[in-house]
Amino acid sequence: MAAWLPFLDDPLTPDEGGFLLLGQHWSPGTSLYGDYWVDRPPLIIWLFSILGHAPSAVKALGMTAAILAVLLSGVLARQVSPSSRWAACATPVLALALVCSPLLGMPETDGELVALPFVLAGLICTISALRPRTSRQALASAVAAGVFAMAAALVKQNIIDVFVFAVAAFVVARSGIDRPMRRAVLFTGGSIATLAIVVGAAAIRGTSPAELWDAVVTFRFQAWGVIDASTPERTPGRMIHVGLAFLACGAAPILATTLWTPLSRRIRGRLDPNVLHLVAPAVITAVWEVVAAALGGSYWLHYLIGLVPGLLLLTALAGPAVKPRSLLTGFVALAVVVNGFGWTYRQADPMLQLHDERVAGYLHRHARPSDGVVVAFGHPNIVLASGLHSPYPDVWLLPARVHDPDLKRFRQVISGPSAPQWVVIAADSLDDWGRQGRAAQRYADRRYVHRRTFGHWDIAELRHQ
Repeated sequence: MAAWLPFLDDPLTPDEGGFLLLGQHWSPGTSLYGDYWVDRPPLIIWLFSILGHAPSAVKALGMTAAILAVLLSGVLARQVSPSSRWAACATPVLALALVCSPLLGMPETDGELVALPFVLAGLICTISALRPRTSRQALASAVAAGVFAMAAALVKQNIIDVFVFAVAAFVVARSGIDRPMRRAVLFTGGSIATLAIVVGAAAIRGTSPAELWDAVVTFRFQAWGVIDASTPERTPGRMIHVGLAFLACGAAPILATTLWTPLSRRIRGRLDPNVLHLVAPAVITAVWEVVAAALGGSYWLHYLIGLVPGLLLLTALAGPAVKPRSLLTGFVALAVVVNGFGWTYRQADPMLQLHDERVAGYLHRHARPSDGVVVAFGHPNIVLASGLHSPYPDVWLLPARVHDPDLKRFRQVISGPSAPQWVVIAADSLDDWGRQGRAAQRYADRRYVHRRTFGHWDIAELRHQ
């Protein structure tokens, strides 16, 4: 909490502002979430919708998720290594270092961070559901594990860590527990019930199940090809940047060390026999998280938060067996120092007023409440902070590239009788679209007159007819 408090008043990032914008305007409309569209499940939009209109509430949500993650990591460590004081101390300390690290995107409140407590709670409940003897606690834990597993996936669709762990764990441990199928059915029932409730609630607010399927599943397959084709020169650079952050924050050496422990027959013999059935599921989960982060395509720092659950699980499970223990202890200490230094640097060098905020401030001062604005492209935080409405539903860049590759819809919006009063265009955003972008830029220049420039943003107002 202390680590997050200095950043509560930071300007919202595009994702944060976009989710809050959709949450505020989520009602039956012309697009997926009201009049706007994003490729995310409904639970994260619902969570943002209850935050009200205060930007600081968004950071408070991230702070709460970080606090819960640290507390749950301690519970997880006690559960998988009850006799290890080292695991009980090192696991939550490592969680603390990572969720407070700018190298993992802090203080941005994004899907990975919001889903993190759900994933950790799901892992805890799944392990509890694997108790050898059937009991009310084990059966209730199976239901709760299914609820948390689906809740995490309904925050961000690729966060299926609990499902991966649960399937592997039930396969490995089924011969050692009573009535394994009953527990699996209860897990599945908890998941399905959660899905039905959330999807049903979304339908009441105007978001149909078919639209959600298109957004969270179909769209992702379309987006992979678009990401590779749209900015191929930028993707490798971002990937290297994220890889270096993964190495610098200390997560990479810890992951390598804890993975080697259960994979080595010599070292594996030192593990607690009571938790051997968790080794393969933990390894599979950690590997899946790396794959899921790599498949994200865009490579942002907050992707690395998605690797934290598997890393914590392996640290708590395999850490006590590492010899020499000082090696892994040194890596954890290194993570604390490096991420603490990163936090200190980030706090001592506060963000200057972003160009996005200056653009939004100008619009807020000069526009009428009934005016519309289109930001070309992305940065829905500008739309939110300006207090205006966007008639262009794809307020994120990637959906715009998938849904409007030739900018036909964009030209229709700015040329129609209800054309927005304001257009904000990044200096190179339309150039990246090639011939269609240059044509759209010429069209916008004819209809709109330039007013101000902030950084790489040009603000234009509709010409008087």
